[in-house]
Amino acid sequence: MKYLVLIICTIFLLSSCKKKELFFVIKGSISDNTLSGALQNANVKLYVFPLGSSLSEYKENKITDYQGSYKFELERDKYEKIELVISKENYFESKNIITFSNLSTEEDNIFNYSLTAKSWTKFIFFNQQPSSQDELKIYKDSGKSDCDGCCPDGYSFYYGAVDTSFYCVNNGNEYMKFYYWVNGNQENGIDSVYNEPFDTVIYEYTY
Repeated sequence: MKYLVLIICTIFLLSSCKKKELFFVIKGSISDNTLSGALQNANVKLYVFPLGSSLSEYKENKITDYQGSYKFELERDKYEKIELVISKENYFESKNIITFSNLSTEEDNIFNYSLTAKSWTKFIFFNQQPSSQDELKIYKDSGKSDCDGCCPDGYSFYYGAVDTSFYCVNNGNEYMKFYYWVNGNQENGIDSVYNEPFDTVIYEYTY
């Protein structure tokens, strides 16, 4: 009888080890980089890149709990790398590549990330007495510039009868600084706006 129990235990252990070796456990937590603390209800999407392919394949999506936690169990296969894409409404998306060599079947693979809240500035420029020779020059000196909806750093030029408005997205709780010139140095200065998380500030300049 004791030999039967020993055999059953051995089979169980071998089965458990084999199952463990066939799966990657990928887990971690997502935090709020702007307001601090855990980020609940964020989407964490898992993509895989098969060996020799530059195209990703979608696998699964998880929603973070009240602690910002997520967890995947990914079957071990011929992957070159995986990607975790993290998003939530009114936050900047985060894309994170993890190479196959950085994954282990022997222990949990823990990857923690954070998202930054979005904020917006609505710029309104109006030339009240336009001339074809008029020029408004703006130099954006700071603020987020590497995303969809971001305004690039550097110069922008507006000529003649200007009556326009546009939005620039920025990190929440950060400043956006810029310089301006009208017709060379007829009127010039430096200004900035402070962007509250999830809010839109209006900056209007009439010349």
